[in-house]
Amino acid sequence: MSVYDKLFKTEDEQKYFRIALPAAVECVFMSFLASADLIMVGSLGAVSIAAVSIFAQPRMVLLCFARSIASAVTLLTARKAGAKDVVGVSELLRKSLFLAGIFMGLLHILFYFLLEKILLLMGAGSDYLPQALMYSRIAIFSVYVTSMTSVLQAVQLGFGETAAIMRTNVTGNIVNVIVNALLIFGVGPFPKLGVVGAAIGTVTGTLFTLCATVYVMNYNKYFSQGGSFIPDRKYFKEFLPFFGSIISEQGFERLGMVLFTRMAAGLGTVPFAVHSICMSVVDYYWDFAMGLGKANMVLAGQSCGAKNERDWHVFRKIGVRWGLIFSTVSFVFIFLLRKPIFMVYSDDPAALAMSGIIMFVVAIVGYPEAQGLVSAGILRGSGKTAVVALYSFVSIAVLRPLLTALFLYVAGLGLPGAWIALFLDQSIRAGCATFLVRRLQPHIGRHMEELGKAA
Repeated sequence: MSVYDKLFKTEDEQKYFRIALPAAVECVFMSFLASADLIMVGSLGAVSIAAVSIFAQPRMVLLCFARSIASAVTLLTARKAGAKDVVGVSELLRKSLFLAGIFMGLLHILFYFLLEKILLLMGAGSDYLPQALMYSRIAIFSVYVTSMTSVLQAVQLGFGETAAIMRTNVTGNIVNVIVNALLIFGVGPFPKLGVVGAAIGTVTGTLFTLCATVYVMNYNKYFSQGGSFIPDRKYFKEFLPFFGSIISEQGFERLGMVLFTRMAAGLGTVPFAVHSICMSVVDYYWDFAMGLGKANMVLAGQSCGAKNERDWHVFRKIGVRWGLIFSTVSFVFIFLLRKPIFMVYSDDPAALAMSGIIMFVVAIVGYPEAQGLVSAGILRGSGKTAVVALYSFVSIAVLRPLLTALFLYVAGLGLPGAWIALFLDQSIRAGCATFLVRRLQPHIGRHMEELGKAA
């Protein structure tokens, strides 16, 4: 009897959590390891925290392109998996790797030569800009490696193989943390490199993850079905509609986050350090809930590929119900331990005094986060990527920056104002996604037939 059989009563819940739990645990563990990096860098002072954190948004801008390609590949793979089209998956993987390798390579080269201007645009302060440049010029290579890995793992995700993804990603991040510790602090014969050591550790960890992913996929014969690497008209016909909607959504999210981070960075070094720490904490549950969202996306896609209405409805209910349960557990844990959690990152008196209300928002925002991610996953898996992009644009790229500016510059609320804007943005997105899923429910059978004819 497996652990899923012991924890969950029905076969449907067991199937759901065979995908959701490894994805969620992987995301949380990776956030934990990323936090370990931030904690190690934090021991060097607030300036070093800011120097490393300011690269987060340029990194995410680059990754939004890679993740858009990967998400489109996952959705197409899930649908082909539901239809038992293994040869089609192999061709999809080869062509997507070729496209991502060329496109992402050119984009990373452009960013490398414009790094200083980009960091200044993000709001980098003169007191930490030199350190930020030293870190970013090395770390940007790791972003390219991660981009290629994400395309490979997109196919694994489409088949629901989240356990394999978890093992490779977690191991790679453990390598990252070990190398970071050796090079940040200069343990034993290793030089003490500070933020440069953190960048080298990140590159080492991502290279390990890429190599491990290639090994696992080759062992499982993902590359054995043949097919051309050169994208053709048929490929672009099925790929571009998904990619276009997803890159729009990702782009809007990055635009909103860039503006949001820019305004937070403008509050000063200590407030921005508090903001960065709290964003690291909030990412724990966000990443866990992403595991639920991934499961709903994959299972909705497979249900549509197999034209199975019953599974679509069952997995929707499971995702929503467990999202609420996990959100409540997260709220209680973070709310009760908000001060000790923050002090793991920093015991600076000024930062600690500023963190109280922000950590409360971190605790409560888990509710709309989980509901929004689960519902958005269902919509994406059902082929409704365009509507997700539309409400994301309105909420993230328009309302969040406007609300942040209103609370910061008009109401004078400071950093708490920025986090109130974040909570409202998450709530609006959750409301839109929930409404759209409910509107799709009565017509899902007809929608599946339309998807089958369009394929």
